[in-house]
Amino acid sequence: MFLITILIVVLAAFFASTNPDGLDFISEKLGFSSKGIQQNAPLAGYKLAFFPNGGFSTFLAGLAGVLIILVLFCLTIYLLKKDNNKSNKVACFLLFSIFAAMPVFAARPLFTDDFSTVPQGAHELEVGYYSTQYQVLLSNYVNFIIKRGFLPNFDFGVEIPYTTSYPAGLNDIYLHAKYRFWKVGENEGATFRINYKFNNGNVLRGLGSGDSDYWLALIYSKMLGRTKTHLNVGYVNVGIHAGLPLDDYLFCSFALEHPVWGEKGEVVAEYVANNTIVPNPSFIQLGARYLIANGLKLDAGYSFGWNDNSIKNNVTAGLHWEF
Repeated sequence: MFLITILIVVLAAFFASTNPDGLDFISEKLGFSSKGIQQNAPLAGYKLAFFPNGGFSTFLAGLAGVLIILVLFCLTIYLLKKDNNKSNKVACFLLFSIFAAMPVFAARPLFTDDFSTVPQGAHELEVGYYSTQYQVLLSNYVNFIIKRGFLPNFDFGVEIPYTTSYPAGLNDIYLHAKYRFWKVGENEGATFRINYKFNNGNVLRGLGSGDSDYWLALIYSKMLGRTKTHLNVGYVNVGIHAGLPLDDYLFCSFALEHPVWGEKGEVVAEYVANNTIVPNPSFIQLGARYLIANGLKLDAGYSFGWNDNSIKNNVTAGLHWEF
């Protein structure tokens, strides 16, 4: 079957039509082709960018696609056949892990925040990639967060999400302010946090929510043995969304962080929920971090919806840098 598939790819590459495909044809016929937005992709036009146009380039692009799907398929089957219980199926999905409507709170990949603040004069940079599926819709975006400690117990940050899937563009920007008012030990205490979301995204193109929101959160962290626990409870004041009034809502989350790999990394888990239909009423995330250099950690996470109103799944990978 593999050889037959490769043979079809080879033959199709040299006999493929150069005429517009169905969507292109309809857009030209109905006169809206000029409104399309050109996007870059690794195999755009069924060709490799570093090869000249022609059948050979199309063949290589098709071959690359077949091999990628084959590897993912074989790896999935191998992992699922090792053990048929549900817990190992969840672990299988985690191996493929290297949320678009809510801000990122804590050290990646968690959404739940901890009570600590960035030390005065220091900085934190986080960069993460997200691929989120809700029902049949798939959204990919990159998130950039930079924070600075301005006081021993106060930091301020900016979060900039950029959608990479169609339609690509800048999403609503967040401002974060965090004040630690109680500290018991190095990893225990309480903090107050406020977020403000701008409405700079172009809601007509599906970028941003079209409103300005306020997020208020109370954060409590406590050690249970070697495991860090974090509880977040908060309130969101929602503006006007695309001309429709939305109710404000409450949210809560709980997270665990447990050290592994000789204290060079952590495995993390969290439960996040709120009492409205949007953005994500209830989901669970599992993930891990690993220290690769002083102050620099790589991370990965996988989220899955706990009910029908939640995201279907979300994968993320990124880095966290303290300097």
